[in-house]
Amino acid sequence: MEEILGGEKSVMAYLEILFLSQRSYEQRIEILEKKYGIMFKEESEMRKMCTFSDAIWEKGINIGREEGQKHGVKIGFNEGIRRSVMNLMKNHVTSNIEEAMDLLGVETSLRPDILKSIQIHE
Repeated sequence: MEEILGGEKSVMAYLEILFLSQRSYEQRIEILEKKYGIMFKEESEMRKMCTFSDAIWEKGINIGREEGQKHGVKIGFNEGIRRSVMNLMKNHVTSNIEEAMDLLGVETSLRPDILKSIQIHE
């Protein structure tokens, strides 16, 4: 709390306290009163702003989770296959990418993405 109270007074810091802070409502009020000298007569307006910012924060987290679940597994799986293919080639089991994927039993539908990934990492 001390680092915030002693930090720079700026519009961006003020907005961050209002909308991006993970601090409680009471902590936000204390910061705004001590740092910015803002005294709140109407508690309900500030509470609405805090509730709104918390809702936005939660929505962002939920969107991130959904995207991670949707794409993260596929990306991680493809990365594992890419590494396995590269290890087969590095250890001279085969010198051919297609043959390495055959040895690993990589599905035909996944092969273009794996090839693309290998080309990016070369």
